[in-house]
Amino acid sequence: MPSLTNGVFITGTDTGVGKTVITAALAWTLIQAGKKVAVMKPVQTGTGLPGPTDIEYVESVLGTKYEPDDVCIYRFRDPISPLAASALAGIKIDTAKIDKAFRTLSAKHDTVIVEGAGGLLVPIREDYLMADLASDLCLPLLIVTRPGLGTLNHTALTVESARKRGLDVIGIVINRFPTSPGLAERTNPELIARMTGVPIAGVFPSDPSLSVEEGRTGGIRELARSAFAPSLGGTFDFQEFLQRLR
Repeated sequence: MPSLTNGVFITGTDTGVGKTVITAALAWTLIQAGKKVAVMKPVQTGTGLPGPTDIEYVESVLGTKYEPDDVCIYRFRDPISPLAASALAGIKIDTAKIDKAFRTLSAKHDTVIVEGAGGLLVPIREDYLMADLASDLCLPLLIVTRPGLGTLNHTALTVESARKRGLDVIGIVINRFPTSPGLAERTNPELIARMTGVPIAGVFPSDPSLSVEEGRTGGIRELARSAFAPSLGGTFDFQEFLQRLR
């Protein structure tokens, strides 16, 4: 997998798969490698729920603070799709504003990590999906997936959908990998790589002390040091990772 240059778009096989934790961990890893990194969440829904927003959580991990309008262009109270939330709010999302904010951040940073909402086919407007936003920003995809049963189908479908839309999938990160993995968790990562032809860029262990909803960062910084292939420039050594769990 090539190292990141201009940026990357973080998507997931589903909502709640852990994109925000992986976004924060990846940004932290790149910062520790000497990169100047910014994180965007172009559209955030569910801001009326208790706890920090996704971008606030990431900034608490990184120790950064940007103006919300610079990194989270559209914010909606209801925890539903951007299309539905914006309709309820009476606001039409202008993707040109997102593009302008991204270009502004890109001019000042080595890498801009953009976290999507939900998966690739989540609608932003009636005629515009998250996949379209990734394409318009000219960003490769990093897909966050689960380790257990069902992940083979969900991950393969996401990769297939991305490729049909001309998107470049540069890696897959498996999140919440259990400390005592079962047979599915032990066999799925290598099957995912073989089925999709996409390298495993990282495996992030399960950490009950982490909670985006409650604002708990737990051991995210320490875990990030070993969760990703070096500088994201290689393939994750999954067998070596399993040895460390024993």
